[in-house]
Amino acid sequence: MDRVSNLPEEVRCHILSFLPTKHAALTSVLSKSWLNLWKFETNLDIDDSDFLHPEEGKAERDEIRQSFVEFVDGVLALQGDSPIEKFSLKCITGIHPDHVNRWICNVLQRGVSDLYLFTDFSDEDTEEDGGYRLPQEMFVSRTLVKLKLRSEHCVNWWHWDIGASLPNLKSLNIDSDLIFFGEMENFLSSFPVLEEVHMANMEWRELDETMSSASLTKLSIHGTGVEEFEHPKSISIDTPNLLYLNYSDLVAEDYPLVKMGKLLEARIHLIVKNGDQIKRIREPNNDLLEDDEGDVVLQFGNVVKLMNGIQNIQTLYLTEDTLEVLTMCCESMPVFNNLKTLGLKSDEGRGWQAVPALLRNCPHLEFLIIEGLLHSVTDKCGDACDCISREDKGSSLISCPVKKLEVRGFRGTIREKEMIRHFLEYFPCLNEMEIDAEENDSTNFEVPRILKVVAYRLHDVVSTEIVGHWQSSAQSGGWSQTQMDEMYYELAPRNKERIYDMFFFMRRASSTVPPPPPQEMSQDYLQMQLEVADLKERQRDQEAKHADLKERLQAMLDMIVDQNPIIASALRAREATNSEREKASSGQEMTEKERDYDALFDIIVEQNPMLASAVRALRVTDSERAETYRDQEITELGQATATDFPPREGE
Repeated sequence: MDRVSNLPEEVRCHILSFLPTKHAALTSVLSKSWLNLWKFETNLDIDDSDFLHPEEGKAERDEIRQSFVEFVDGVLALQGDSPIEKFSLKCITGIHPDHVNRWICNVLQRGVSDLYLFTDFSDEDTEEDGGYRLPQEMFVSRTLVKLKLRSEHCVNWWHWDIGASLPNLKSLNIDSDLIFFGEMENFLSSFPVLEEVHMANMEWRELDETMSSASLTKLSIHGTGVEEFEHPKSISIDTPNLLYLNYSDLVAEDYPLVKMGKLLEARIHLIVKNGDQIKRIREPNNDLLEDDEGDVVLQFGNVVKLMNGIQNIQTLYLTEDTLEVLTMCCESMPVFNNLKTLGLKSDEGRGWQAVPALLRNCPHLEFLIIEGLLHSVTDKCGDACDCISREDKGSSLISCPVKKLEVRGFRGTIREKEMIRHFLEYFPCLNEMEIDAEENDSTNFEVPRILKVVAYRLHDVVSTEIVGHWQSSAQSGGWSQTQMDEMYYELAPRNKERIYDMFFFMRRASSTVPPPPPQEMSQDYLQMQLEVADLKERQRDQEAKHADLKERLQAMLDMIVDQNPIIASALRAREATNSEREKASSGQEMTEKERDYDALFDIIVEQNPMLASAVRALRVTDSERAETYRDQEITELGQATATDFPPREGE
């Protein structure tokens, strides 16, 4: 501590800024040099749970709450009117709103820039005002830059009589049980330099709302529709500089204006109220949709306007309800020319009717993420899955250039395995597939210790050989080669047009720490596996070429022999000589008869150019093949470690 005490005051103040205010105040007992140091903190972090609940099971008595109020009042009084940068207040144990608003006004007057409030109040303390009302001073602050408000009670954000003007606010985050405010367009116009907005549990005041801001770059809206959980009539979004959108709300009947030309990433969760709406969406030719202007489902097709407004994005995530709603606009789906990453969340109660249209309209897609393969099978299911047999099976996959597929929440059911096989067979450019097992649900894997399976595409060849596999050497009860073979063939493509090297990552028996992911595996090892596969492929090609050439040369030789009796006689004599030579010992010299036969055969060959050419070619072929076999034996000997043994953990 003496070493820390010798540091300059500004350094020690900076250290104290990382501590809750109560803990920072305790440093005053260390020495005289620490006595008043905590009072000059520019960052205050006050949490009533630290003060009221230092011991488990301590009761929340009125006198304890009162002592907390006195503590906060005392801290603010000691600091006087000194500037403050950040004020964080967590107060969820029944402190009266008047105390909280008094503290907020104190730090606002001292020029606070970052304000974080986590509050909750009793019903009797807020029922008179119809919810918690923030102090008016906060709506005209010229110093606030970041404002984060969380409440487990309804928050009445907007003061109708005074308006608002926060000219320097750049980040606004509100998460409450329910947020009340005026029209969104007027609300956002109060923040001219606002860049980030996050609003959760928001109820629209009007049936027709517009979100308009030229400065916004990040927008997260989690709405609950209008009153009594009704669909909004129309939602417009005019944010030309927006880069990120997270939009969750009941489906609006119309999206008349969607202007987000610079958007890079979007997460869309369009909520459907009930199963009846889902049933009506799925009906062939919309037979259940009545010709009634009051029928909300009739208007769901207007969601295509929202999709048109975000068609320049690079990353898109869609939830299961969103996929159902998009069924209404499959024919008018826009083309996403810039989309590189597409994420789809699936559910057993929701269908994939829109998935084929999405895949066909992403001409430059590289990365596809599917969270949950199981979905509701309908007559509009399409060919993206293997649920319904059809002539154009896999056509939407064949036209999709995706290179990497990640499947999350895999439970190992037969249906899921068939879908994995379907993807491997029909995605023409797929180089890598990662299958992550479901951790929070029972898995149907034959060996439930599987954590993930990663398949790497190697070659477009006719082969079902497993080139390599990996499993932690620290595990107990590892898989046998037979078990891995069985799992491989349950997932591998049936058409055998492609070979995939599958790596099985296992759960540890004595640890919850998962094995290293594939990107952390040795690149040298993976490269070695590819080289081994290339070598074996070249061997197969060479053997096929040798066999074909030898067959053609033998046919030529047979034709020459059939047309020349003398040559046939000489060839038989030569074969007899070779047979006798093989029977003799290696050290025995050739007999005179053998030399005569060799000389006679050489004379005949010299007098017949066609025969000479055929014999020489045949000899060269046999010689080259023998040299190739020797090279292969040397290479295989050098690669034995790579093919026979998996890498150790960490290599």
